[in-house]
Amino acid sequence: MNEHPTILGRHRLRVRYGETDQMGVVYHPNYLIWFNESRDALMSGIGIDVAAIERRGYRFPIVEVGCRYLQSARYGDEIEISAVLHYQRVARMNFSFEVRHQTSQRLLATGESVSVVTNADGKLLISLPAELKLAIEQALQRQQEISEHQPKENIS
Repeated sequence: MNEHPTILGRHRLRVRYGETDQMGVVYHPNYLIWFNESRDALMSGIGIDVAAIERRGYRFPIVEVGCRYLQSARYGDEIEISAVLHYQRVARMNFSFEVRHQTSQRLLATGESVSVVTNADGKLLISLPAELKLAIEQALQRQQEISEHQPKENIS
């Protein structure tokens, strides 16, 4: 996935009681919900209103998802979920995720998801809807401009 331009978003939350088992450990499917929340936060953060795009007849079914559990999150932990969109011009959105304990920065889980874009009838599209493509490309441009204006490290 690394050969494509990327956009990074971060989403923070405190582990809620209802997300844990009797031992206070996060129940495993909740990581997938957190991936979804962080993906939605990233999209919103770059100006994409997924619900509005869906009202125009587009759908974004997830066709692949995976999670590697490395360490347990527990009730009350503050965590940060990083979502990275690996941009492609085709009607496919690849995301990768990292879940970290906010204070210690311990890596708790990693994952990925792949969504395709269809019309309301489920027909697979070849390219991204124009408004989605434009918003992503504008976010990439802003990201590029910011990185160009940051001081460069002098390596000698």
